[in-house]
Order: sequence, then C-alpha cells, then structure tokens
Amino acid sequence: MSDTSSFSKHRKGALSLIWLAGALTAVSQSSYAQQAESQPPASLFGEKTDVAVGMGMVVAPRYMGSNQTRALLVPTVSISRGIFFADSTRGIGAEYLSDSGFYISSALSYDPGRMQRNSSWRAGSKHLQGMGDVTGTTTADIQLSQSITSWLAIDGEAEFRTAGYKRGDRYRLGLESTVLSTGKDTVTLGLNAHIGDHRYNNTYFGVSEQQEQDSHFSRFDAKSGVYAYSATVDWQHSFTPHWTLLMGMNLMAFSDRAHHSPLLESNTSAAGFAMLDYTF
Repeated sequence: MSDTSSFSKHRKGALSLIWLAGALTAVSQSSYAQQAESQPPASLFGEKTDVAVGMGMVVAPRYMGSNQTRALLVPTVSISRGIFFADSTRGIGAEYLSDSGFYISSALSYDPGRMQRNSSWRAGSKHLQGMGDVTGTTTADIQLSQSITSWLAIDGEAEFRTAGYKRGDRYRLGLESTVLSTGKDTVTLGLNAHIGDHRYNNTYFGVSEQQEQDSHFSRFDAKSGVYAYSATVDWQHSFTPHWTLLMGMNLMAFSDRAHHSPLLESNTSAAGFAMLDYTF
C-alpha cells in the first residue's frame, strides 16, 4: 500500500481508540481527506506486508453522556497487505482507494458494549446500576469517502450489528478538511453527525419499563435519528519513516434524541488520545 493509505489506516485506528475508551461504539471513527494524494495498490495482494505496532493513551468519558472520565492505555497491532488488513482497533477487512479519491472499506469488528459498573477496559459506570449490561456485539463496518478538493472530503460510515446483543445499527456522515500538510506534519479538522436507529438509540440512551423498576432512572424512549454532533482535530507527526506520533481530540454535543435521556450526566463530552506507532 502507499504511504498515504497506510497513514489513513493508522488515523482511523487512532480515532477508534477514542470510541473504544469513551463510547465504545467503534467509531470510529473517520479521516480520509489525504487519501486523494495516494495511488491504489498495484494488485489486490500488494507486493509486501506492512506491520505496525503502537501504544495509545486515551482520556474519555466512562460512557456516552457520562461526566466522569477515565484514562486507558491501549496497545495496537496492525497488519496489511494489498487491500486487506487485520487491525486491533478496526477489525479484519479490506479497503480500496481509487485515483479519483474515492475510498471504501469494509471490516468485521466488535463492539464491547457497556457495563453497569466501572470497568478498566469497557464503557460503563456504577452510575448505571440496575440498567443491566450491554453485552458485546459483532459488527460489520462500512466506510466511504470522496475527496472534493485536495483539502476537503465528504465521508460516511455505517455499522451494522451482525451477531450478539441486538443493540441496533449506527451511522455517521461528515466532512473533513486538511488544514496543514507538510513532509512531517498533517493536521485535519472534522465535523460529523452521528445517527442511530431506534434500537441503537434505545440501547445507549433509553430506559425500558424493566430498567425503570430495577434502577433509579425514569422511563425514556429514545427515537431514531441524530443523537449527537461532533468536531474533531487530529495531528500526525512523523519523526522517521518508522516512528509516528498521532494526537487528537473529539468534542461531542448530544441532540434532542439523546440529551433528554436520564442516563446523560452532561450534554457535551470531550475525549482525547495520543498514540505512538512503529511501522516495520
């Protein structure tokens, strides 16, 4: 794969770390503006295998809408060859980038769900006692992007539940702009709308009759639609061809579909990450 395509892979993996620690929705989420500058691989299986390992630090809410934060160390491993990849944050799948800047990827991944207690590696809080656990779900994640100009791209994501807890499906639609691109540094800004179907929004923001009886929360039905808007800023710095530093921040504001939920302790949230990557 080209260097830019590898950069895209690491960026999306890094953004997934935010959701792994905060919302745990595998959002990840979502950086494609630079891809228009690269070329697709010469063949489906490429000419060599790329391996990258890294260590990330994430600071994020304990769950979507929590006013409590936690810090988490997350090791990462990524293997790619041609259009195929196996990634500890994105899952197992394939991706393709055309000469015109159109990008598509599809991956089988995993959403760890949410706990009704504080957890060291999953979203959750003892504040949710009585709500029951949202158990893990296998998901199919599809991401699309089209470069509009050399500095602007429109992108989208659809994540479908395939097996496990029936927590519904989520979607994302966004714009991303590359505001700085040099030989060593790249800075991007993004704006996104996050959408859930009725089952997804109810899983993470709703309170059923049974949950109302078991917990201290009042009944709430979260309808389908946009549950949040987010703004992101990300910075990549290459020390050498092998060592790369990735840093970013995600600011999220919940919409009417979510912020009336009794589970939300805050109508806005912030998450940040820093990750150091070594590519062999």
